[in-house]
Amino acid sequence: MATIPLELYELFEKRLGKEEAKKAAELIKKSLEAIEERAKEQKKVVKAELKDELRKELATKEDIVLLDQKIEIHYRELDQKVETVYRELNQKVETVRQEIKLSEERVKRWLLLIVFLIVFLNQNTVMFLLKFAGLIK
Repeated sequence: MATIPLELYELFEKRLGKEEAKKAAELIKKSLEAIEERAKEQKKVVKAELKDELRKELATKEDIVLLDQKIEIHYRELDQKVETVYRELNQKVETVRQEIKLSEERVKRWLLLIVFLIVFLNQNTVMFLLKFAGLIK
C-alpha cells in the first residue's frame, strides 16, 4: 500500500487547499499503487525470462545425469577397446617369444655344427683331443 510523505501532503495543502491536497494525495497514492502493481507484474515476467535464459545456459540435474550416463557408456567402450588391444599385444608378444626360442635353437645347432667342423676337420685339433684323452702319447 502506497502512501505519500506527510511533508508533501502539507505542502499540497498550503498551495492547493485542503480539498485539492486530498485529491492530489489520492491521485499520487493511486499512481504509486498502479506503479507497484505493474512492477509486480514485470517482476514475474522478468523472473520467468531470466529462468528460461538460465535454463538455456546452465546445466540442470537432468543434463548432468545424461552426461554422466554418456561418460559411463564411453568409458565401457574404451575399456573394451583397451582389453582387445591388450589381448592382441599379448598374442604378438607370445609369437615373438616363440620365434626367439626357435632362433636360439637354430643358433645352438649352427654353433654345434661349426664347433664339430672345426674340431674334426682341423688336423691339429684332432691330435690335441686324442692326446688330451690319453689315446696318443
